[in-house]
Amino acid sequence: MSLDYSQAESLKQTIVRHSRAGDLSLYSEAQERDLTLSELLEELDPTPRSANGNPAGQFDAFERQMLVMGLNGSGRRSITVEDFYLGGGLILLPEYIQREIQRGYRLVQDPQELLAASVAVNVPSVKPIYIKMDGAKESFAKRSDGAAYPTVQLLYREKEADIVDKGRSFDFSYKVIRGQRLDEFKVFLWWIGAQLAYDEIDDIYDVIINGDGTSPGAADVFNGAGGTWAYSDMVHLAMSFDVPSQMTHVLGTRDDIETILNLTQYQDPDTWHAAELFSKQGRYQGLLPMNAKLVVAPNATATEFAALDSRFAIRESVAQPLMIEAEKVISQKLETAVISKESVYTIMVDDAMKSSDY
Repeated sequence: MSLDYSQAESLKQTIVRHSRAGDLSLYSEAQERDLTLSELLEELDPTPRSANGNPAGQFDAFERQMLVMGLNGSGRRSITVEDFYLGGGLILLPEYIQREIQRGYRLVQDPQELLAASVAVNVPSVKPIYIKMDGAKESFAKRSDGAAYPTVQLLYREKEADIVDKGRSFDFSYKVIRGQRLDEFKVFLWWIGAQLAYDEIDDIYDVIINGDGTSPGAADVFNGAGGTWAYSDMVHLAMSFDVPSQMTHVLGTRDDIETILNLTQYQDPDTWHAAELFSKQGRYQGLLPMNAKLVVAPNATATEFAALDSRFAIRESVAQPLMIEAEKVISQKLETAVISKESVYTIMVDDAMKSSDY
């Protein structure tokens, strides 16, 4: 299927005009509508869709603009950072930086994998909703017995959780980055994104261990020999989850994750074969040690694991998604620009998380 770039060529004229004037009105419009520039460009130049609704082309609207302007991001013809400032695609640079940082955010360990839900909000604080466990897990009653059905209650926490503004500031000298080709420059952006992701993983770990400010942290279920982490402790941690929850992820320091990986049971090749079968067939038979992903939380407390069922435990409320200061990228050439996010993590189901402090 040959793709029609006529709409992209038409939109290119707008991009060039705005770039030469330093006009950031497209970013302003996107922000007012709670969109990224990529999403706004997609409205102005929609990607063709196949009959089943999937994108029919290899590129989205932003990538088509890079293409029609000759702003190659990889290969022998990769442009430099300076080419954005000298050509007609200047206003694409902040979005390019943001996209590559977001790519890095998901590249190593995506914090979104640990969340049951991520919802947009437009308030400075949120009052979390949770399931009251008392009575919620009782066996169902039969109508013929005349007994009352067990009641599941959704309640508000007594306190509110404040949205937190978090991010990182750039201190790039234009003299240093101007000649960098995008193949090289994007690697640094990926690293920044990956570091932002681990910052959030630390936040999630802290919520599990210490609570979210509206509710307490997870119960410590360790019952082994203090100072030693054995396979039986791993089993006990996994089995401390009451159905319908089960342990999907274990968070800890790098040294503590290394301790788990050095357990004899994790060195058995049959373990990995069984895990591979589980990923394909969803069967637990013969699976050792247990089907939980190990996640390093760089600033976790030593010898204290946090475990959760990612399907039920943590909600993220997002007032502002990851966003870069486009004006400073343009006017100050990346010096002192900030990329930030406004959000807060709260606990949805108390029983869907545990801790084990050995």
